Amino acid sequence: MPEAYPHGLKTLTPGNTIVEALQLLGPGFRLVPLGDNSPYIKPKAALYDFNGKERRWDVVESHASVGVVLYHRELDAFVIVRQFRPAVYASLLREAEVAGRSPPPFKAAFTYELCAGLIDKSKSNVEICQEEILEECGFSVPLEAIREVGVGIASAGTQGAPHIMYYAEVDSSMAVDGAGGGLLAHGECIEVLALPLESSQEFVLDGSLPKSPGLMFGLTWAYFNKLNGSLGPRAAASASNPLLTEELVLKPVLPA
Repeated sequence: MPEAYPHGLKTLTPGNTIVEALQLLGPGFRLVPLGDNSPYIKPKAALYDFNGKERRWDVVESHASVGVVLYHRELDAFVIVRQFRPAVYASLLREAEVAGRSPPPFKAAFTYELCAGLIDKSKSNVEICQEEILEECGFSVPLEAIREVGVGIASAGTQGAPHIMYYAEVDSSMAVDGAGGGLLAHGECIEVLALPLESSQEFVLDGSLPKSPGLMFGLTWAYFNKLNGSLGPRAAASASNPLLTEELVLKPVLPA
C-alpha cells in the first residue's frame, strides 16, 4: 500500500503495519448503548445557571492524558503512530448513512497521532510518558530526558480534561527488542512511523490525512524549535540518513 505512506513516511514496525491491522479487522462493526459501566468515560448532563435560567450541557467525564512529541536524532524525523480509531469510523459510517453511501473502508479510520496515553494509574505524568513511549514506539527513554511542553484541553465541548504534552528525543541505542506496537491483547495494533522533519509541515497541512489536533500542534511546535536551535542540533543530512537518501520502500528499521 504505497499510498499509505505519503510525505516520506516510513514504517518502523513492519509487524504492525496498516496492512496487518486491516487483516485483523472486520467484518463486523456495530454501535450499542454504553450504559454507565465504562472505566474510561461517563456521559452526564451538566445543569448550570446562566442569565437567570437553568441551562443544560451534555458532557463526558474522562481521564486526563499525556502526549509525547518524539524526535529521532539519527533519522532527523519525528516518530508518530497510526492506529484504527472506532470513534472515527463511527463518525464516517454515520456520514455515509446520512448521504446514502456505502459504508467506508476500515482503512479510512486509521489516524495519525502522537504517542499518548491516559493518566489512569498511580504514576507521575512523566512515568506514564516513559511507559507509553516503550509500549507504543519501542524506545526506552530516561525520565530526565522527557520535558513538558504545555497543557491543553481535550475536546472542550464535551470532555474538557487536561492534555499535557511532552517532548523527548530517541536514537537507535534506545530501541528495545520486541517492544512497540501497543498491546495486541488489548485490541491495539499500533504502527510506528518516521516522518522526516523536512516533510512535517506539508504532512500537518494535508487535509486528506486524518490526524489529531495534538499531533498538528506538537509537530509544528517542534519543527520551528528545531529550526531555530531551541531543541538542540538536527541530524546531519548525510548518506547515513536513510530517510534522506533512499527511495521510499517498506523495510525494517527497528525490531518488530
